[in-house]
Amino acid sequence: MLPPGLLPDSPEPRRSPASWVLAAVVFTALLALLGALLQIRRLARERDEARAHLHVLSKLRVTMPGSDPVEEPKPPPPPPPTPEPPSPIPDAPPASPSRTPHVKVLPARAQDGQHLAQGLQEFRGGRYDQAERQFFRALPDSYLYLALTSLAQANYREAIGFLEAAMLDPNWLRKVRPGDLFGSKAAYLKMVSALEEQLEKDPINADLKTLVAYLRYHDKGAPYAKALLIEATNADPEHEAAKAFLEALGP
Repeated sequence: MLPPGLLPDSPEPRRSPASWVLAAVVFTALLALLGALLQIRRLARERDEARAHLHVLSKLRVTMPGSDPVEEPKPPPPPPPTPEPPSPIPDAPPASPSRTPHVKVLPARAQDGQHLAQGLQEFRGGRYDQAERQFFRALPDSYLYLALTSLAQANYREAIGFLEAAMLDPNWLRKVRPGDLFGSKAAYLKMVSALEEQLEKDPINADLKTLVAYLRYHDKGAPYAKALLIEATNADPEHEAAKAFLEALGP
């Protein structure tokens, strides 16, 4: 018999408070990791959708009608007049068909402006990954900003694709001065210098010449840009972005 008030020690070891804290930390870390994976998946899906949209727009530019004249439909002949009653006034001829391709224009969304503003703020702060995420959510109004974001990250292959898509906007060339997007002049000049150094290593690359022409158009004027674009089209006569750029500069 044990003395009253005494109980035998429990055979199960007691958990210390430290083990509960460790378990909570591990659980919290797993939740954070799961949230990060879901966010990465969502951003990857948005990026894939944007690239698919970019691919469709690039095909659209190739199939756009050129400057060949289109034969206008002849209006139908008016009905022959009758003595009584007087002949009615013939209907006006039908309007000529549109020369532009049929493109479904989506209505502007209020949140697009918010994404653009947030993207520009991130861009000026040098946070190009975050800026790119915001710009992807504001398509198709943000192709030019995406081109500059890719340039800032030295991703020239994507930059030329976004620039070509931006050219579908008639005001693309004068829409923004590239240097104004950067937080400092030094950051902008560093980006231009890196691009021109890459062009020196690959002097017949039509993509690089077109990108340099876009940036230098705002610094050195149209003649300088046109000279680079002529070199680009000589190197690649089928380069769509260089040809569209030359067309935008005019004679």
